[in-house]
Amino acid sequence: MKRNQFTIILFLIVMFMGAVLSFAYSIGNPVLAVCIFFAGAAAIYLCKSRVEGVVEDERVRQVSQKASYITFQVVVFSFAVGGAALIAMKNTYPGYTNLGFFMAYASCAAIALYGLLYMYYNREYGG
Repeated sequence: MKRNQFTIILFLIVMFMGAVLSFAYSIGNPVLAVCIFFAGAAAIYLCKSRVEGVVEDERVRQVSQKASYITFQVVVFSFAVGGAALIAMKNTYPGYTNLGFFMAYASCAAIALYGLLYMYYNREYGG
């Protein structure tokens, strides 16, 4: 399969998934929504594995890594600051204290997971 064919098939798969997912949510059927999500992901994976030629090179991978790292930093920082702000306003808005703790714990868990994965890959690739 050529790259242009893959792009058209990918567009059609995503359109079909969007239609079925919105239908599943409108009738209140979460099982159908989950099934169509995994079926669509599998179809995209199978189509991508059949594309001829270069799909991803080193430059694309490096740009993706940098974008992912910056996104991770922004999300963790936002969760930490937002959680701290919600916890600090517990007297004014007591209903949001649990959300603040969740955000703070989520940012701590993400940083801990990042540290563990960094140590693993550092050891794995000889750093």
